[in-house]
Amino acid sequence: MIAVLFANGFEEIEALTPIDILRRAGFKVISIGINDKTVTGSHGIEYVTDITAQQFNFNEKIDCLILPGGMPGASNL
Repeated sequence: MIAVLFANGFEEIEALTPIDILRRAGFKVISIGINDKTVTGSHGIEYVTDITAQQFNFNEKIDCLILPGGMPGASNL
């Protein structure tokens, strides 16, 4: 499984492009909001994640973790 962590201020293209490409390639990708399911990118685009960090089972094996940049998203992570 591939996990993508989202915090407010994330760079949209750095988060959404990998999700799109990886899901098209058949990988299981889960988007995780650090605080809430609805997060706002650095350019004002809202995205609803699959789950929140509080809902995630940290005992699950993660093969890859994506941490999108952007400001203030990187600082918020």
